[in-house]
Amino acid sequence: MFVIRLYIAGLTLTFLLGTVVTSGIGLLESIVIVCPLLYLILDIKEELQSLRLLEARVSTFLAS
Repeated sequence: MFVIRLYIAGLTLTFLLGTVVTSGIGLLESIVIVCPLLYLILDIKEELQSLRLLEARVSTFLAS
């Protein structure tokens, strides 16, 4: 998953730099830039929840 996140971040950064250099940021460009960032935030949030669940399972296993 890290490679996919890195790829999305790279594409977003490249698009942002290309847009700023050529024409500036409009409404459509801002939507295209914000959506992948929101996806990354939600994806990491979901992964953190699964890691917390795994941590809880491991701690109960070690406690028994």
